[in-house]
Amino acid sequence: MPTLIGKKKLAAASMPDTRLSILTAATEEFARKGYAGARTEKIARVAGVKHTLVFYYFRNKDRLYQAVLESVFSEWAYHVSRALDQKGPPRKRLLAYINAYFDYIAEFWWVPRLVQQEQLRHEGRGSGQLRKLMERYTHPIHEKLAGLLKEGISTGAFRNIDVEHTLHSISALIVFYFTRRLSVQALEHGESEVGRQIAGRRKAVLDFVSAALFTSRSIEP
Repeated sequence: MPTLIGKKKLAAASMPDTRLSILTAATEEFARKGYAGARTEKIARVAGVKHTLVFYYFRNKDRLYQAVLESVFSEWAYHVSRALDQKGPPRKRLLAYINAYFDYIAEFWWVPRLVQQEQLRHEGRGSGQLRKLMERYTHPIHEKLAGLLKEGISTGAFRNIDVEHTLHSISALIVFYFTRRLSVQALEHGESEVGRQIAGRRKAVLDFVSAALFTSRSIEP
């Protein structure tokens, strides 16, 4: 089940509102400042709770950080799995996957920065926890997506592309936009302008993938 969700969804959360508020605030704080620079006092202030409650729910900063990483991976996997598991032809499922992935990153645009920082914090290898999270969540999703691409190739819906490189390319098309400093700054502008920019980026990604993968023989909707 997903654990990291937007503040406006707190009432429907499966965990106590206070814990979820702390977790949401901590995710952005760790992404902005890194593990060393993040301050639990700031997290508590943004979450609107007493500082002592941070340690009541998570014991210490390291436990909080571990919970944040677990949340972002499980939430991402939950949403994109639903898209990949739906019924329909390969093209429809691929576009659903891209939209679900884009929706998640657009709402939590700081998540890619957090994961990158964790990799850099351990000299590019990532921590043991990061490797475990990738094995638990990322690898199964990539296997599903690889299967979908192979299915599309075998039916003639997709070009005979390199599946492994295509997996990475799709992810990069979505994530890189939100990791660029300019894009992060743009997200601090007015809501309507941000929405327009993100909608344009989504369309560009969908158009690019469709042009790169879909064959003229494809008659899927």
